[in-house]
Amino acid sequence: MKTEQFISVLQKQIDQLDHSEFDIEAWKKGTVTRLLNIYPVDDPKILQIQELKIDYSSWALRDSNSSYKPVETCKKMGKAILEAIIDELNIFGFPKSASDKSDFSIIYSMINEEKVDQFKELSKNPSTSSFKKHLQAYDKKKLVEIIQGLMS
Repeated sequence: MKTEQFISVLQKQIDQLDHSEFDIEAWKKGTVTRLLNIYPVDDPKILQIQELKIDYSSWALRDSNSSYKPVETCKKMGKAILEAIIDELNIFGFPKSASDKSDFSIIYSMINEEKVDQFKELSKNPSTSSFKKHLQAYDKKKLVEIIQGLMS
């Protein structure tokens, strides 16, 4: 995929923020799935998207004179993150790791997309990928996350 094409995909994610039936959780999953095409699962950009939430517990929300709008604030943050990624892609192009995406990112994507059958198929044939090598490189905490994701 070319940089311009990927930027177009990210722009569509930004456009989705303005839909009347906006769902933050669906948007985050879609955005993370797309970002996993060029970034590893533990990249700060992906983590920032995952941490987005509509904060209804804010003190500002309790103040009747406040202009704080939790949904709009969340959308602005999501837009700012994606615009920063687009700027980086325009300046630097794809990260070096994009062409060498880790199997952990693939596994994470499969878990989130509930494609456990694909994960099982990949694990049956580790010789065709660096699957085993990548799993050995992760600490026990990461491996536990993978297993928990498969079990949930």
